Amino acid sequence: MPAVRVARSGRRSCAVMENPAPLASALAILAAMQFAGGTLLAKRGLESTNSVTGALISIATSALVYWLLMPFAVELPDWRSPAVLIFAAIGLLRPSVSTMLAYEGTRRLGPTISATFASFSPLFAMAGAVLFLSETLRPTTLAGIVGVVVGIMVLSGRGGARRGWTTSALLFPVGAALIRASAHVGAKWGLNLLPSVVMSGLVAYTVSLLVALAITLARGDKALPDMRSEGLKWFVAAGLLNAGAIFALNTGLMIGEVVVVSPLVATYPLFTMLGSRLFYGQEALTRRTVAGVLLVVPSVMLITLAR
Repeated sequence: MPAVRVARSGRRSCAVMENPAPLASALAILAAMQFAGGTLLAKRGLESTNSVTGALISIATSALVYWLLMPFAVELPDWRSPAVLIFAAIGLLRPSVSTMLAYEGTRRLGPTISATFASFSPLFAMAGAVLFLSETLRPTTLAGIVGVVVGIMVLSGRGGARRGWTTSALLFPVGAALIRASAHVGAKWGLNLLPSVVMSGLVAYTVSLLVALAITLARGDKALPDMRSEGLKWFVAAGLLNAGAIFALNTGLMIGEVVVVSPLVATYPLFTMLGSRLFYGQEALTRRTVAGVLLVVPSVMLITLAR
């Protein structure tokens, strides 16, 4: 059994494992599975609901989960922590802005090129963690991160590229990847200042909800969503899964390192593919799929065991 020590910070005390990497890795993979489930549910919801309304319902559901948890996990002095501003900054950009950039990148470039550049997120997160958080990067961990990135590129690049795209269009998928990576680094920074997973999710999702409402109004969708729509229940379910994914992700970041957690969370397309095949009968088993899995799975093991 791994050794455990107790760290105290103000009124809050928490157990800190001497070797938290295995648990952090498990939480990251759990987050990836939940993100994949949320993606599949949202896909089902989009069959009868537009994406703007769906995103609004999903984010509102996630925010509600954290507001319900707040009385049990958040103390009044927590609101005076500088970490609140960091969590709010994350909510301004993710998931609202990062999702819009990703969608626009797919529209302009096609899924192949867009997914290829979006999958650079773990590399950006690794660079940010080393530069700003002074995390160490072992050669085996770097090899695992590169393997995950290449594997996700192989798994995601199954669609065609659009013709006539310009170099400036690359700013959209790269921007989405940078935001996701920055969110991981920022969350780790904030959790170092205030080790409260509930507070991090509460502030980020509340700000994201305000951003989503502003986008909805700016698009002219001033009418309330039709609550009788068949698709809304799928987005509510997606919001519940996404809230759990962020909880697992931020817990992993709180006890572990970005260079371990971020690339493992980035494996969610693998679980999306598996779920799509199991529940929707899609995603035929091809040589590309097998090659992607054979790249991702050993790379995940390499990252986990390297620490």
